[in-house]
Amino acid sequence: MRRPLLICLAAFLAATLAAIAFFFAPETSRAAPPPSEGGASQGTFTQGATAGPNEPSLVDGTRPSDSVRADAVVTADGRRSRRGVMRVARWHIGTPYRLSPPGPCRRYRSEDCSCFTKFVFNTFGKNLPDSPTRQWQYGRKVTKSNLRPGDLVFFKEAGRNRPITHVGIYSGRGNLIHASAYFNKVVESKMKYIRGYSRAKRLRLR
Repeated sequence: MRRPLLICLAAFLAATLAAIAFFFAPETSRAAPPPSEGGASQGTFTQGATAGPNEPSLVDGTRPSDSVRADAVVTADGRRSRRGVMRVARWHIGTPYRLSPPGPCRRYRSEDCSCFTKFVFNTFGKNLPDSPTRQWQYGRKVTKSNLRPGDLVFFKEAGRNRPITHVGIYSGRGNLIHASAYFNKVVESKMKYIRGYSRAKRLRLR
């Protein structure tokens, strides 16, 4: 009778010590695995993006000043036009995310991924449809290693044999400006945390 009691008592003490060790362990030692190791990624399987709990914050969470919007115009120089695309795209940062349809797509008020890219390139005379799948039909293909700021980047979050579900604008240094369902707004974040990179397109700006 005493031996089973001792065994139960020892098991209880071991479990108690394990719980204490967990709660007093450093935060980093019990963090969830990064997306590449099976943790949540930035993908939903809808027309939006959801960052996982290990998304290393945002590149920049604030939009530029109002003067940027007035200065972002197309020039005769292709490179300067691309800088203009980045300036317009960053002005959208902070715009609330809303899936459309069913919700309305309204500039600087409610945007999803393809709504955001449509509005940005519309400023430069490009009339893109409000659909990530249909936007893929525009521009010329570029490889991932040849990405330049202003390129459209497409994702198949449900798997490479499934349709395109998300689009954003490459902003350089491995970053993407896009309408994110996780952050519930337009953000600039690390592209490597978005599940299902598929391909990219470059639109002619002049």
